[in-house]
Amino acid sequence: MRIGIVGPADRAVAWERHIRPQRVVSEVAIAPELKDIGDIDACILLQEEENQLEVLLNAIKMGFHSFLVSRLPQNTNMVRKIYHAAEESNVRLQFSHWPSLSPLYQWMKQRVPHPQFGQINREIDYQEFMEMDAAFDFLWIDEIALALKWVNHSIHHVDAQQINLSGPTPYAMHIYLRFENGATFSIWVNATAHATTHHRRVSNAHYLLDCDVPGHTIRHGRKGSGGHLFFEKQTMQDTDSASNAATQFLKAIRLNRSTPFNGYDTLRLCKTIDAIKGKMSIEKR
Repeated sequence: MRIGIVGPADRAVAWERHIRPQRVVSEVAIAPELKDIGDIDACILLQEEENQLEVLLNAIKMGFHSFLVSRLPQNTNMVRKIYHAAEESNVRLQFSHWPSLSPLYQWMKQRVPHPQFGQINREIDYQEFMEMDAAFDFLWIDEIALALKWVNHSIHHVDAQQINLSGPTPYAMHIYLRFENGATFSIWVNATAHATTHHRRVSNAHYLLDCDVPGHTIRHGRKGSGGHLFFEKQTMQDTDSASNAATQFLKAIRLNRSTPFNGYDTLRLCKTIDAIKGKMSIEKR
């Protein structure tokens, strides 16, 4: 399999290290633009330009299995075109959603594959937030994407409120999702905290899991024979997310199966983002 990597040279070389050791890869080509990549079977797009979705759509139309390494897109119309183009062309399409590739999520999903309740609390030290190279939206969009992927049902109800303090900049946000199967997820993101913490909690009829994301630990509880709760602690080793993502992308191509975060996942996310932002617009009136 000949793999193309499109984007800045420094990032492309870093991704080549993840791709070249794969046994299914016979050759790796690197180019700054898609038009210069030549004859390939699949491509990894690292471009961060505004037209990145147009480049992705062109890659799919050329018949290339495609992996866009970027922040999750929010342009619903373009993502819809990309999703349908990939389905019609029968190519594998992957977007980079790092939380769903983490060992923490994978372990939790094995214990609680269908959560009935989910709560995510993400608090960011205010000074750290001011120095971040990311908009506030991306702090909650990744969490919404994880909730949608985990529950994997249609949304019945959305509610959202944002704290702006009489200005354009959001500082905190609360989102509530109720799914068609009765599951609920509550997400709180606060960029004015005195310390950075990040917890994901889920439960079903058998387990209660509390994940400390920065600490790479999971506290999981279950009821024993005497009716008392027993808690254990599981520690996960941090892994190379990029290498894992590359492996999963190539495996999906080889086995002709869905990628970890595909076009359908991304289109569903975009529709949910639109619904959340619509709710916030109503609240501002």
